Amino acid sequence: MKIIRLFTFISVIAIIFALTPGRTFAASAQLSPYSWDPGLYATTSTYGSTVHAWGMRKNPGAWGTGPVNYQSGATTTYRGSSSGTLSVDLNGTYCPNGNCAYGSGTGYKGLVQFWNDPKNYIAFGLIHDPGVSPNGITIMVEGAANGVPVGGYWPGGAITGTSHHFQITWTSTGISVTIDNQVTLGVYPVAENNPSISFLAAAREPGDICDTTFTGISFTPGSIVSNPVVIPQGNPYFTYSDTITESGSGTGYSAYINAHDAYNNAISVGIQTDSTSASSHGQPYYTWERVQNGQFTYEYLSPASNNPTNVELAWWAGSNTAVFYVNGTPIADITVNLSPRLFFNVEGNARQNGDSVNDTFGPVQINVGDCPSTCQLNGSWNTSSFNYYGLSAINTNGDTQNGATFTIQGTVSGLASGENWNSNEVAGIGMIAQYWYGQ
Repeated sequence: MKIIRLFTFISVIAIIFALTPGRTFAASAQLSPYSWDPGLYATTSTYGSTVHAWGMRKNPGAWGTGPVNYQSGATTTYRGSSSGTLSVDLNGTYCPNGNCAYGSGTGYKGLVQFWNDPKNYIAFGLIHDPGVSPNGITIMVEGAANGVPVGGYWPGGAITGTSHHFQITWTSTGISVTIDNQVTLGVYPVAENNPSISFLAAAREPGDICDTTFTGISFTPGSIVSNPVVIPQGNPYFTYSDTITESGSGTGYSAYINAHDAYNNAISVGIQTDSTSASSHGQPYYTWERVQNGQFTYEYLSPASNNPTNVELAWWAGSNTAVFYVNGTPIADITVNLSPRLFFNVEGNARQNGDSVNDTFGPVQINVGDCPSTCQLNGSWNTSSFNYYGLSAINTNGDTQNGATFTIQGTVSGLASGENWNSNEVAGIGMIAQYWYGQ
């Protein structure tokens, strides 16, 4: 993640189905992909019904002999309720010669993990390991109930095939799994009153391969505690809308619109692509970034695209709440304190030397302030003072305030060896100020 610019967390949606006569209702939970090994990867489908976790492990040491640094996958952003049911298929998708498996090498596994707290957690999955199933895979149940180990393993090679259906049901006092609609294991007395739920693949040793695709992920209604976007009442202090197209090449690039004050506070929303991110793995993602008193935080929200996209940032002064809209739909609310007079940016970034950005913006539309003394904009867009390391902002239609269009382009050069946007302002920026008592 780049450093935020004062001149300037997927998630994706897992579908929760509820069937009633003649209709299908859907609510949403969120999934965030990640990896704890540089050779392992994870992606999620646009609507979160699929997670693919795969790769060849690079970190040293066998699993169980050190830190948990041998897996990748995706986790629900919002935690589970005190009861619910999850349905998912675990598919082995390592198919080098047309014959598929859950991996290759000394050990690998695909699993669904419910983590309530350090004393109450459990994982249901399929494992190949020289100790428990040296000649194939078997069913694994690994966990703890109030700190006491629970679970175990079926005999080695007890299950065959490369696609198995798991239905997991939990309450605040226990959890069970039914496999292929044939056998139920549990109820295990693991407290699951507020679990995070993860879909993971793991490899035992460096050089081992794991490859599990989780399909058909669905929850019964109410299984996930999903926090809806909260839009404050009344009119926002400002709205800033823009159609952006994020484009570039190399390891990372981004396109943002931004509002900030003169006191080290800022909020940016837009699209970022970063091949080094464990959350996005080089795919474009809707992202927000925030600075409060100089402290930087951010969140990846959901997959985006490199097509023209209307984004809007609105901020309510009374509640210090910003809302991020995409094509008219609110996707996030963010607490952020700003102290007007405010300043507004269009900004494009690229990550490191040799990376390029070629973003387009506009037409911009900003409505801000309290009339007549502090409303609307002052002067014209400044596209010459805030360009760094080979990137530049260009006003392409010459409009001085609302209605302006921009390109931000260039190839990064001049960074010291090993440096990137995490340690430097690598940006092309156009900026304009709020009208403020005649200035």
